[in-house]
Formats: sequence, C-alpha cells, structure tokens
Amino acid sequence: MYRRRTLHGWRLWLAVCLTGVAWAQAWAQESRRPFAEDEEAQTRLQRGISLYQQNQYAAALEVLEPLVVHHPEQAVAYRMLGLCYLQLKQYPPAATALRKAVELTRAQEKREDAIARLALGRALFLAGDPAAALPELEYAAQRPEADAATLTLLGYAYYRQGNEAAARKTLLQSVARDERQAEAWRLLAELDVLALTAAPDDPAAVKRATSGIEKVNRFEPAVAAGLRGRLLVAQRQFARAIPELDRALTAQPDDAALVFALGLALSREGQLERAAATLTRAASLLPQEAGVWRELGYVHERAGRTEAAIAAYEKAAALTDGQDAFVTRALERLKTP
Repeated sequence: MYRRRTLHGWRLWLAVCLTGVAWAQAWAQESRRPFAEDEEAQTRLQRGISLYQQNQYAAALEVLEPLVVHHPEQAVAYRMLGLCYLQLKQYPPAATALRKAVELTRAQEKREDAIARLALGRALFLAGDPAAALPELEYAAQRPEADAATLTLLGYAYYRQGNEAAARKTLLQSVARDERQAEAWRLLAELDVLALTAAPDDPAAVKRATSGIEKVNRFEPAVAAGLRGRLLVAQRQFARAIPELDRALTAQPDDAALVFALGLALSREGQLERAAATLTRAASLLPQEAGVWRELGYVHERAGRTEAAIAAYEKAAALTDGQDAFVTRALERLKTP
C-alpha cells in the first residue's frame, strides 16, 4: 500500500511539474509579442504593483521577476523590482534593477526617472558605496518634490565622503525643512564634536556642539549621551565624560568611537586596569587606528607592563611609519637597558 501511494504521489508531482513547465514555455512563446499586446504580462505588472502597495514585497518579486525576463524592455517593471528589493534590504540587486530602469527610461522616453534615481541613490548608499550614490542623490535633492529625508541622506553621503562643508550645508537645509529629522541632527552634532576635537578651546564651537547634542537628546537620549561624552573628552573633562560614555555604550556596545573615547577618559583619570581592557577592545574594533595603540601602550607603560607596552607602541609606530615622536621616544625609553 505504501509503495502504491508513493508511486501515485510521484506521478501526481511529475504531472504538476510538467504542467508548470508547459505553462512557462507557452507564456514564453506568447510573450514574444509586444508588451502592449501581452495581456498576461500587463496583468502581472498590475498585480506586482498592487502587492507592492500592500507591502507584500516578497510576493511582488515572485510576480515581477518572470516579467522582466520575458519583457526586458519594461522600465516600470524594473523600477518596481528594484523598489521591492530595496524594501527587503537586498541592496545590490536593488541597485542593479533600478539602474536598468533609469537607463531604459532615458533611452525610450528621453527623460529621467526621478523616483528610480532616488531609490538607486538609497540602494547604492546602503550597499556601502556613497561615492556612486552621490550623483543620484544630488539629482533627487534638486527636484521640487525633494523632501527633508532626501536631503538628510545626501548630507550623510557627503559626510561619508569626507566633504564636511557640503554635509553641514545639506543637513542644515534638511532640518530647516523638517526639524524632526533625527539623523540630520545627529550628523550635525557629530560634525560639531569632530570640529571641537580639533579646536577644543573654541567657545563658539562648544556652544554649537552643545546645542546640537540637545537636539539629538529629544530623539535619541543614548546617542546624545555618547556625543556629550565625546565632547567632554575633547574638553579634557574626563571624569564627567566617563558616566556619559558608560550610559551610551549600554545601548551601543560596539560603537568604536565611544569605546576609544571611554578608554581615553579612563586612562587620563588613572583607572589603568579598566582603561587597558577598554582600549584593548577599541584596538580590536579599530585595528588601523594608531592613536588607539599609542594610548594602550601608554596605559601599559604606566601600569608597569613593559612588554605589553612595547607591543602596543610598535603597532602604533608601524601604522605611522615611525613618524610619531611620542611613540618613538617611548620605544627608545623602554628598550634601553
């Protein structure tokens, strides 16, 4: 009985598969017709759009993917496909589909697809390629319908590219348009803290950074605590910085900048054992940052751990090509019998 049921099930499964293959082959032949004459393809496109609007992105993909195979000239289908991938956080395939939509629209309609270009910028940025994202985001930001979120993303892309002036200008435009842009306020405060780190005695910079951090505090108190702690480290107020950084790291334990800032504050407050542990973690998060290794060497030296200090200082020396005078003197001092 079991054998008969198994054979029957196998035959039924095979019949279904053959039917599916036959249907796909039939549609492939049918879809050689122009899209305007292909009712099945038109129905699929409308079904995919409807599923996307209902937030059923995976289901929409299942409908749209065969469509672009049979009608690769359909820009709208590629745009919808890319938008679905973007919502599902599959950024590389999203960028591929959206770029195709942009190219097809240019070639066929002699115009720009603003929606696809903005989405392409987002996909490229989130895929970790801010340089490629910039022209798409710049185009989208210049459109009359550009919103504050688009400006924030563009500002973030400038920030990631190291263009701090353009980042600040764009982020200020974003918060002027919508003051609820939490990420824009965070990035502005980040820029202010970085500027203050370079010029810690500038009263105007302190005031600007403090004001920005308070804006962030309305939306993300833990993030604000981290920024406040880093600001205090820049001002050499290490004892006050430690509790702020501890609070921030409870919510963001792997934030390398916060870990380093806490290690630095602990070092300068003479809490050497905890400083060593914290800076060792910072070194694992920022292995190419010479300043972390230099401070770790300094902590080990003060704690009397000569071999550990030499190892950390040598890491710093290698990363700076021996150009750090403090590290060079420390190594000479420790290696002299």
